[in-house]
Amino acid sequence: MRFFLKTTFYFILIAGIGCNTLEAKENQSEGTIRFYTDVTCFKMLSDQSVTYTQLHFFSERNQFTFVPKDTVFIAGFTVRVTFTDVSDPKSIFEKQWTMNIDDNITAGDTAKNIPIIFENSFAVKPGKYKLTILIEDENEKTRTGNYSEEMDIPDYTGKQLNLSQIELATQALKGGNNDDMFVKNGYTIFPNPTKFYGSNLPRLTFYSEVYNLDFEEGGANNSYVADFILTDEAGSVIKEFPSKTFNKAGKTAIIIHSLNIISIQSGRYNLIIRVTDNSNKKIAQSKKLFAIYRDGESIYETQADDSFFKDLDAQGAVRAGNILTIVGRTDDTKIYSQLELEGKKKFLDRFWKERDPSPGTKSNELLMDYYKRYEDANMKFSTPNREGWKTDLGRVYMVYGPPAQIEKHEFESDKKPYQLWYYFQLKDQPAQTIFVFADLTESGIQQLLHSNARGELSDSRWQDRVAK
Repeated sequence: MRFFLKTTFYFILIAGIGCNTLEAKENQSEGTIRFYTDVTCFKMLSDQSVTYTQLHFFSERNQFTFVPKDTVFIAGFTVRVTFTDVSDPKSIFEKQWTMNIDDNITAGDTAKNIPIIFENSFAVKPGKYKLTILIEDENEKTRTGNYSEEMDIPDYTGKQLNLSQIELATQALKGGNNDDMFVKNGYTIFPNPTKFYGSNLPRLTFYSEVYNLDFEEGGANNSYVADFILTDEAGSVIKEFPSKTFNKAGKTAIIIHSLNIISIQSGRYNLIIRVTDNSNKKIAQSKKLFAIYRDGESIYETQADDSFFKDLDAQGAVRAGNILTIVGRTDDTKIYSQLELEGKKKFLDRFWKERDPSPGTKSNELLMDYYKRYEDANMKFSTPNREGWKTDLGRVYMVYGPPAQIEKHEFESDKKPYQLWYYFQLKDQPAQTIFVFADLTESGIQQLLHSNARGELSDSRWQDRVAK
């Protein structure tokens, strides 16, 4: 296992962090010293056999014991970080260092909850690890805080379109030298290791990197589109934000963006960044869990806005229309296509309210489920020439949901590649419903050959069609 360590210490008051942040319990250490940590992984351009793994820490001044020194008070603490390879527990990397808090602090300042933020960077081979962090008070050794989690260090060595993990931030400012604290690619990214947002931080700011874009100097379609989506922990879509189109400057790019989340109530959410390369329609995405917390609201209740479509833009209207094509009748899609944007919003509100399985709640579970299926279909089944939801695999996935079982036959010498999808106890369908897809042209595109589902294509001779 190979590692290197870069450490930056930063004692700073960042607007929005602090002020009883440590009273919240998410993503927090155990013990008498409370702190938060967040891990973000990026591609290591100088050595692609390892992954650039960055740790950000947040604590507060009042977590540490101060002792007098001359006319001021000082404190200190030791940090120990351990990576243990899960597949080989004997393979351990451990690094320890000591930090001092000695910036002319008076007796009255020692108990203040002034934020302490610092970062560490490691180069780690891809794999599964147990990360363990121990912080110990230098002036009172019995005061400690510890944190551990199992984590996957991603592999960025492939040539496919890919995104880094997402770094959450309180703000991002243009400028700074790359050797300075918190600076990446000419921007100063002030980290938010707590992963909490709310009244003091009403905008969700983040940083991510895009790798392996299809770029040719002066070529056509030298742009890519980034979609920004919030889901609940179960994956149901809570809100879609306007997409952004970026021009490519090379095979790699950075995404720095900020989303207004002031209308989203307290809860735990996933931020999804999905990138589509306009040159080849390849898609990649990255996901990050965060939380919104406001006094007086429960973080354990995640619900959608009263009007899911109130912020619908032109691109979102296209997406909603695509889903309507699968779910609605021909008359529905015809009417929808003739409406202006405001009319589309009202139509969609009415359409989905009529199908809400639990109208007594704010969240329309059926709507959220179809949006999730749509996103999944595009991620799983898109080809260079067709969006995933338009393929046979994607259409079946959207209509019936993910199959209970998939049986793949890809390398049989006497048959072309094919697969069977099994569903059990679908409403108004056979107890065991089967869909057969095959790549008849051996081009990587699977088409539906047969199903026993009512209203679907049926061909009892499908096995003859897959024979070579």
